[in-house]
Amino acid sequence: MVGNTKQSAFTLLEVIVSVAIFAVIILAATQIFQSVISSQVKNFSETSLQDDAKYFLEVFTREARGAQKNTTAAALCDDIIATSSTYVVTHGALYFQNNLGDCVRYYSKFDADGVNRLVLQRNDDSYYLSSNKIDIDNLSFVVADESNIQPLVTMNLTVKSKVNLNLPALNIQTSINSGWYAN
Repeated sequence: MVGNTKQSAFTLLEVIVSVAIFAVIILAATQIFQSVISSQVKNFSETSLQDDAKYFLEVFTREARGAQKNTTAAALCDDIIATSSTYVVTHGALYFQNNLGDCVRYYSKFDADGVNRLVLQRNDDSYYLSSNKIDIDNLSFVVADESNIQPLVTMNLTVKSKVNLNLPALNIQTSINSGWYAN
């Protein structure tokens, strides 16, 4: 009876082939997982960059839309000459008088960490509008303020991520017209 028992077992070759197939499946799954994680990180970084830009664009839009035409012969702000324009651009900065009568200035400035940031100045108080996670470049303002049309200011800038240097820069252009009309 001892010689009639049939034993089943795996051969060494079958074990090696099954381990190799399992290893290939694990490597493929790992590559897919890494790809998904990398894609999520990139999407999160892009969304964060866009959210930072969206914030300062909303603040700029609200305030610039409320700009008032300078009707006095006095200077709009101490830093610029007297003008009858709603918006004035000088030395790369945009000046205007907001609906509260404050002198407003938008410009870019390097902070202590060397990040070029968008700055909002109202009278003597200054605020960084952009976070230290993004770098502002090529900031410029174009003004169309003729007597027969509603005043218009266009802001052009490039926004780069300081957190994820692999992200492409965003080129942004927005145009805002003043809600105030000349009488």
